[in-house]
Amino acid sequence: MTKEELIEQLADKQHASWACWMQYLFSSCDPNPDGSLTIPCGLVDRWQKQIDTSYSDLSERKKRADRDEVAHILSIIEAYKIQSLTKEERQPIL
Repeated sequence: MTKEELIEQLADKQHASWACWMQYLFSSCDPNPDGSLTIPCGLVDRWQKQIDTSYSDLSERKKRADRDEVAHILSIIEAYKIQSLTKEERQPIL
């Protein structure tokens, strides 16, 4: 896998995560007659608190959700890393 292929695969996963989030966001909003959406105040407050909170200060549940997102891309990065090793470096140590 080339560096460009790695970037494309990671970008594909990032887009899928974004699309999933947007689908959730839109489904959580109140539809308006003109087709626009209004985010309920309670969700704005909740998400603003999350925005203002550093990762280290998140609850374990929220950290787990972020780790789960990383897990979606980690296998791609690991495959790229393994592929870039020399044949000797790939040999298991006995």
